[in-house]
Amino acid sequence: MARNKYAVNDTGSSKAKTVIIAIAAIVVVLGGILIYLAIKANEDNKIAALKYNFNKFYPDTYNSVEELDADGDYDGDMLKNGDEITGRTNVISADSDADGLIDSAETNFLSDPNLADTDGDGIKDGVEVRAGLDPTNLITDGVTKDSERQFSREMNFGEGTVNVSGKGGIYGATVDKLMLNAVTSNAGAITAPYEFYCDGGFDKATISFNYDPAVLTTAGITTNNLRIYQFDPYLKKYTPVGGTVNEDNHTVSCDLHENGVFLLGAENVIHQAALAYESGVMNIHLLIDNSGSMYPKSIQSTSKESDVNFKRLSFARNLVTGLDKTVKFALSTFTYEFNHICDFDADKSHLIPSINSIRNLGPGFDGTSVEIALMQGLSYFTDSTKSERNIIVLLTDGISTDTGGYNVNDIVSLAKAKNVTIMTIGLGDEVDTELLTKIAESTGGDYYPISEANILEGLYSTMIASMKDDIVDDDLDGTPDSYTLFDTGFDPDFNGFSFQNFKSPDCPTLDFGMVSLARDWFRNVVPQEAENADANISYTFEGSTIDTTEPLRKVILQLMQEPWLKPENYLNFLSSGDTLKVRSEDAKASQEKGWSKITIPYDEPGTGWTKTEILVPNHNLSTIRTKYSENDYQMLRAIHYYESFRDKGSSFSLNSDSEFSRVKGILATGTPIVTKLFWEGDDGICHNRYVLLTTLRRDLENPNIFRIKVYDVNSKFINTIEVRRTIKVNEHNTNDFTYTANWDNKQVSISCFPN
Repeated sequence: MARNKYAVNDTGSSKAKTVIIAIAAIVVVLGGILIYLAIKANEDNKIAALKYNFNKFYPDTYNSVEELDADGDYDGDMLKNGDEITGRTNVISADSDADGLIDSAETNFLSDPNLADTDGDGIKDGVEVRAGLDPTNLITDGVTKDSERQFSREMNFGEGTVNVSGKGGIYGATVDKLMLNAVTSNAGAITAPYEFYCDGGFDKATISFNYDPAVLTTAGITTNNLRIYQFDPYLKKYTPVGGTVNEDNHTVSCDLHENGVFLLGAENVIHQAALAYESGVMNIHLLIDNSGSMYPKSIQSTSKESDVNFKRLSFARNLVTGLDKTVKFALSTFTYEFNHICDFDADKSHLIPSINSIRNLGPGFDGTSVEIALMQGLSYFTDSTKSERNIIVLLTDGISTDTGGYNVNDIVSLAKAKNVTIMTIGLGDEVDTELLTKIAESTGGDYYPISEANILEGLYSTMIASMKDDIVDDDLDGTPDSYTLFDTGFDPDFNGFSFQNFKSPDCPTLDFGMVSLARDWFRNVVPQEAENADANISYTFEGSTIDTTEPLRKVILQLMQEPWLKPENYLNFLSSGDTLKVRSEDAKASQEKGWSKITIPYDEPGTGWTKTEILVPNHNLSTIRTKYSENDYQMLRAIHYYESFRDKGSSFSLNSDSEFSRVKGILATGTPIVTKLFWEGDDGICHNRYVLLTTLRRDLENPNIFRIKVYDVNSKFINTIEVRRTIKVNEHNTNDFTYTANWDNKQVSISCFPN
């Protein structure tokens, strides 16, 4: 039969169907892939967002939560914590509005403790009270507006007076003595430099300096040469601003037209000495006590063993190597007798062996004489060095057993005649503090009280900062803005840990333990082994390879290289339920190496999570010891040992001038201070963090602003606390101050642990 030419071709149809099916399948597969990729992309975006939010949340978990007793008084303002919370005053600051009136005093004057200027007349409440005005009344006397009334006051300072007149704001004016070595070491400077500062401005001010005719005669200066100078700390320049001499009262006076640093000086001499300062030439005579009390009892049975490890020599070497090549050093030791070792020399290759040679001298057993040592030490400064910068650094651990017939006036007069500044160091608690302080301050130097020899090694950096008047650019804008008052020499990149803060099963944060250990490591007083029986925690570096004489930064722990230190590396951000969980493979692997899994609160909106698991190293597990190293285990134990003393030592809060002086006194010894920062969050919950206070600086323009550099084991960066002082009203109407601190954009209180 013939085939119909119009019949359908079954084979072609089958092929077409196959193609269609294949295309459909491809479309389905591609669609599935696209859907999968879309779901995966959405999932990845979700995880990325969750990781981002977690990384913002997690650092704050290193701030410890702290509860306050409602009946207590945390800030010492005589108001209960509970009442402050109810009344919405600052529970951590005695002066909530920083106006010079503590919060309880505001109640007495009916002023607003949260408003610095209650009546809005432009004068702070505390200043109004000091001026005899009513801080709640615009017209206290019912006649003249407080903002328009005129006042005058006399302000006495160490070497003179300032008489100032103007509006009520003059009661907030201050006069501060500055220890600027650029000035105190200047042979033409008759007085120390004093900074007059009046924030609200003034109409007229007259400054008067006292002078001692005998001192002028000794220095060969006549009253015709006396001028009052304004000192520019940026340029180290002296500008005469006047000077009317009253020879009957032994004073020199002139009018002031602006805030600034002023001193009494001798014309010509002061400029010649300034040039010498700029040249960088400096002569330093080191006078080191080498009496028997420094040595072991095996050498002298009655010894105090003040420095059996010769830290005094480490201090001398650090000072020599820390200063420029232009600085010349002479070296002498003393007991009752004076032993000169080397003349002024700038060659460090000569100086270091001379310092080391003191080890071989042996102790002197004939007593101690600071007076003889200083008079003999001054004799090595000659007429040729008089126009240069000259300094004596004297270190002693005892009280003079024989003065050699000399007294303070003899020493000071000779020092001034030879243009020598004397810096004194008293080691231990059996020194003549009054003598050492008076000699230093009378010659423009500082006195450094040192409790133990180990602190000596770090003291050199503070002394160098004083000698150099370090002016720094704190905000890194290219313009100097602060000068260094005290610098312990603690460098976080050298003296800090090689890892940041971490948690453990029994410690939500270990910042106190870490900064305390860092402080003692820096001072070289970390015991090789220690135990706190109450906390059942101990450690021993004996048998390990950890060397506490090496910088802390060199201690590298294997366990701190693990990825488990960062939760974003191991958390399962697809966890169901109320807990953000650790991935099972990470949980197993970490626990096999001595890590533990703990749970902390965490509330991520929209996820249902109210807590999260994290992995932490467990110092109580011997697994750490076997899986890592003895070094890792003992260092972990040492941090926990120091942490066990959290809040158990004595402390003081930075609220007044006396407490601020304590801070300066500790830093002056080269010792960093373990410090608790405490603040109230926006949610009303109080938090704290422990840091190490290392450096104190002061604003160049405003004497009421201080900057404190701290080592924070929670941060990768150097942190700064800004402290502002406000003149305070007290019952004696004498100068005292309240202090407020700000860190990381929040107000904090500062509590210092000096031991």
